[in-house]
Amino acid sequence: MKSNQSNITIEHERHEQELPDLAVRAVADFARIVSAEARLVESNIVSAANTLLDRVYIVSILIVLAAAGVVALAGSLMLLLHDWMRWWQVFGIVGILAIVGAEVLRRNLIPHHPASGTSLSRPG
Repeated sequence: MKSNQSNITIEHERHEQELPDLAVRAVADFARIVSAEARLVESNIVSAANTLLDRVYIVSILIVLAAAGVVALAGSLMLLLHDWMRWWQVFGIVGILAIVGAEVLRRNLIPHHPASGTSLSRPG
């Protein structure tokens, strides 16, 4: 029995000596995993930011071109109407058309979200 207890004691001491090494390896592995994840997140964020920046450039160019087209169309409409009307009438008609067009676009492009979760209309 004596030899069996000494084997258990030796085995127990060996496990106690290996625990600090195991803890150091676990912490080192954890640090490697965290650094790899950080590099992965950084590369994903950089690529997403580049894609977003490219889209912003394209959208800004399209907005400028569309605005120039709207101004040109409004100017040509005004000059066409001026052949038959005075300037104040032309500006009034173009202004009213611009307001009506903006309202139609707002209703079609911006969805309506009620302030509360309940609806004022009753189900029928």
